[in-house]
Amino acid sequence: LVRQKLGRLTCLPVTCLQQTTNMMMMRLQHKTAVILGVANQKSLAWSCALSLLKGEFNHVIVTYQNDRFEKTVQGLVHNYNTNSRSNHNIGGTGNSTISTTMTTTTTTTTLSADKLMSCAMCDVSDESQVDELFRKKIPLLLGNDNGNVNGQSHVPLNALVHCIAFAPSKTMKDFPMESLPLLNTDMKDFEKAHSVSAHSLLTVSRYALPLLSSSSSSSLPSLSGTDPTCISSSSSITALTYLGSTRAVKNYNVMGPAKASLEACVRGLAMELSPPPHHIRVNAVSAGPVNTLAARGIRDFNEMRHQVQEQSFLKRCVTGEEVGNLVEFVAGSRASGITGQVMFCDGGYSSWGG
Repeated sequence: LVRQKLGRLTCLPVTCLQQTTNMMMMRLQHKTAVILGVANQKSLAWSCALSLLKGEFNHVIVTYQNDRFEKTVQGLVHNYNTNSRSNHNIGGTGNSTISTTMTTTTTTTTLSADKLMSCAMCDVSDESQVDELFRKKIPLLLGNDNGNVNGQSHVPLNALVHCIAFAPSKTMKDFPMESLPLLNTDMKDFEKAHSVSAHSLLTVSRYALPLLSSSSSSSLPSLSGTDPTCISSSSSITALTYLGSTRAVKNYNVMGPAKASLEACVRGLAMELSPPPHHIRVNAVSAGPVNTLAARGIRDFNEMRHQVQEQSFLKRCVTGEEVGNLVEFVAGSRASGITGQVMFCDGGYSSWGG
C-alpha cells in the first residue's frame, strides 16, 4: 500500500497493513449468535441481542422458556426486523426480504439485508428441548435445510450467551421476614436453583459444541507471517452472573451459591474448551442490578439498587444496554485473548471497600 503525500512516497508498515486487513476480513464474515433467556424487552438477554446486532454479529437467535413468553418475544423479534429492514431500505439498498417464525412446530425467521433476528422456544430444564434446539431448530435457522449439524451447508455458530437463572420464590421472596432463608433452603429447592442457573450452562454448551467448534475451525486466510489464530473466526460462550457469587448479598439467598457454581463452571469450561481443537473462549459478565422480570423476584430489590446508586463509583446503576455492550465485546472477536474470566459491569460497585 503506497500513497503520495507532499511530494514524498510513504508506505504503511506491514503490521498496520495486516491489522487493517484482519479487521476487514472479520467485518466481511457472517457472524451468528444464540442468546438464551429472553422474557420481555427489559430482559438482559434482550439487551444483549440488540448489542450484538449493533456490533459485529449479523444473525442472533433468541430463546424464550415457554408459551407464556412466546407472543411477547415473537413480537419483539418482529418489530426489530421490521425496523431494521425499514432503516436498511432508507439507506437505498432495496434488497428483498424473507419473512418466517420458530415455534414448537414451525420455523420463523425474518431476513433483512444485513441484520437478522430469529426466535425459538427452549426450556433448559428439559434436556430434550435443548437437544432439539441445537440439533434441529438452530441449524434450520442458520441455513441448513435438513437440520443436521453434520451437513455441509449449515452456517456455524460464533457465540452462545447464557442469560438464565431461577430459584423457587419461597427461597428468594416469599419467606417469613424473620426467617433464615438460606439456612432453611431444602435440598429440592437448592438443586432446582443450581440445575437451572448453573448446570444448564453445561447442558447448552454440550449441545452447542458441534456448531461452535465448526465456527472456530474455519479460520480466515492468513497473511504471510501472521498467526492464523489472530484472524480466525473466534467462537465464545458467555454467561451472565452477579456479585452475590463471591459476596454475601442481602436477600440473594440460594442464588449466591448457584452463581458461584456458574462461575466455577465458566472457569472449568474455559480450561476444557479454549485449547485446540475447540478454540472456544468461555467467560462471564457480572452485571449490576438492573430492573428485569427476574430481578423482581428478589425481596427488596429496589433497596439493593439504591445501595448501588449510593456506593458505586459512578453513583448510579448500570443500564441493560451497558451490560449488553460488554457482552458483545466479550463474545466477539475483539476479546480474542480473554477466556476463563469474570468481567464486571456494575459502575465500580464490586471494587468498593466500604
